[in-house]
Amino acid sequence: MKKISFIIYLLINFCWGQDSTSVQLISRSLPNKVMLRWAVDQPLGWKMGNEYGFYIERSTISRNGEAVVPIERKMLFQVPLKPRPLEEWETLANQDQNVAVLAQALFGETFKTLAPKARVLGKITAVNDELEQRFTFALLAAEQSFEGAKLAGWGLEDTSVVPGEGYVYKVTVALPEDANIKIKEGSTYAGTNLYEELPQPIGLAGIFKDSHVVLSWNYNLLSSIYTSYIVEKSADSLNFEKQNQQPIFNASPYPNDNNIALYYTDSIPNDKSFYYRVKGKNAFGEIGPASPIVQGKGKKSLEYVPRIYKKEIPTDNRATLYWEIKEEGKELIDKFQLNRANTNDGPFKTVIDNIPPTSRSISYDKLDRINYFTVSAVDKNGTKSESLPVMVQPVDSVPPAAPKGLIGIMDTTGIIRLSWDKNQEEDLKGYRIFRSYNPNAEFSEITKETHDRENYKDTLSIRNLNTKVYYKLQAEDQRYNRSDLSQMLVINKPDVIPPSPPVLTKYSISDEGVRIHWIPSSSPDVTSHIIFRKDPNEKQAGWEKIYETASVKDSSFLESNNLIPNEYSYTIIAKDHTGLESTPSNLLSISWKGKALDIDEIKFNAIANRDLRFINLLWKTKEPNVSEYRLYKGNSKNTLKLYKTFNHHTTSFNDVNLKINSTYSYGLQFLLKDGRKSPIKKIKLIY
Repeated sequence: MKKISFIIYLLINFCWGQDSTSVQLISRSLPNKVMLRWAVDQPLGWKMGNEYGFYIERSTISRNGEAVVPIERKMLFQVPLKPRPLEEWETLANQDQNVAVLAQALFGETFKTLAPKARVLGKITAVNDELEQRFTFALLAAEQSFEGAKLAGWGLEDTSVVPGEGYVYKVTVALPEDANIKIKEGSTYAGTNLYEELPQPIGLAGIFKDSHVVLSWNYNLLSSIYTSYIVEKSADSLNFEKQNQQPIFNASPYPNDNNIALYYTDSIPNDKSFYYRVKGKNAFGEIGPASPIVQGKGKKSLEYVPRIYKKEIPTDNRATLYWEIKEEGKELIDKFQLNRANTNDGPFKTVIDNIPPTSRSISYDKLDRINYFTVSAVDKNGTKSESLPVMVQPVDSVPPAAPKGLIGIMDTTGIIRLSWDKNQEEDLKGYRIFRSYNPNAEFSEITKETHDRENYKDTLSIRNLNTKVYYKLQAEDQRYNRSDLSQMLVINKPDVIPPSPPVLTKYSISDEGVRIHWIPSSSPDVTSHIIFRKDPNEKQAGWEKIYETASVKDSSFLESNNLIPNEYSYTIIAKDHTGLESTPSNLLSISWKGKALDIDEIKFNAIANRDLRFINLLWKTKEPNVSEYRLYKGNSKNTLKLYKTFNHHTTSFNDVNLKINSTYSYGLQFLLKDGRKSPIKKIKLIY
């Protein structure tokens, strides 16, 4: 169990109404045995566990560092473990009150208790229902007596363990199959190799006062080990006696309680040394080693407090304070001290020390703009008693410094948030805030009274004609002296009005592509124009952004990439510096037939072979979308005529229809899949 003790964990679950019922199980590994403690964390489940008993299963999962496969399982008892018969409790109950309470909770015909005392149970909520009372006090009693827990069937010592073996213990309530409640099993890991010596309690400290001492120590760091503590006292540092009859433990039912210390107060005579130590006790009845010893003696202290009843301020930097204190305490006073601070809450610093114990007034001549004073009476033991603070403020006509660091921003709803640096004057009362729509006009105050924070929220109409708003500040002190105005803050109103749209005017089509022309938007805050294109034949297609201008002065754009012969629609919008966009312009619909094909894209050659009587024609092009080639032929008398057509895979042809000593002209043209035609590439040769 981590952070909190076993019993407190159970009671927290109960007090906070945990939905499920579970067996909570802890273990303590010793060199020769393993001790187990368990309990059910809800009253009804606790009652059924006592009625039906518990099964305890031990699984051996490792041996000398090696995993045990298959896992060796063993039931430590063949029958469920239940509370022992009442007659077996008598001897131990007569010796231990906790065992008697536990027996009464389990076997008593009635169980009535008073509300728990705060010293014993702290903040645990008092319960009224008898079952809940039995449950609560049985768990508390078992926490203080491991022998009683074993009699109740809630604990055991497993002495059959073997050194070097690691075990998983599982405790299950032996419910009948038809039970109408489910209780989750509890499990824990243990083994002799996990043994650790119990630690000393941590952080014991003692504050010795008049006739008593307050002890405190850290329980949080060892809360997973110790469930309660024993306080011991000695007059000679050798022979210690137990002081607390009831266990001392943290009993807060709140899981997020941030307290980390336990406290114990003891009455002692003054001027005699006493020695204290504490010991921790765990859920298995083991008591750990004692903490380091703290020592001290009670001292008679001053019970009376000075009262400043008068102040005089003869000059701007000098004040005289008068105080009184009951005469009954004058013999204990060693000296007085005058303390000063800048605020009523301090921190106070001693400015005049060693004021004689008979003095009842003192003058101070280093006043600031505002001062708070206290008088401390210091007794012969060094204990101080301090008066209530009084404010001393000389006549002040010096205004504070002008505020600095004024910043602000306005959102799209018209809310302006201002903030600035805090003035450092001790007598600062606050600030006055001024606003104007014209930096050259008079500023009007918008605060009806002094504003005491370093931020302010103003609200303006977002749609008025002003594009800027201006602010200034004044600081004001407790005497209503006002500073000079701060530097002016200029806030630009957010732009919520989109720019006017540009106008598409014309377009031109060339072999290079389509050039779009427009008239730019007339809005002064435009930063760019954006052109969109859409294929009107594709109903599912949206508008595609194809270009955004780098300058607001641009008024044309040539689109030459990614165009295929098609019908296109174009529109254009304007965008301002805040990202607002205009409505789209008028549409332009354009039909583009594609780029003109270059004749140099065709390589066409002819070689005459007179021995074999043919002309070999060869061609090639880089165009990937050729659908067919067209071969033209002519002689010196006739113009070119279509001679042959070829598919896109054919790149050569042997012409055998020839006459010797004749001149022939050939031409080659290719057609693309989109219908475009190349120019005719011509060659001439003599056969």
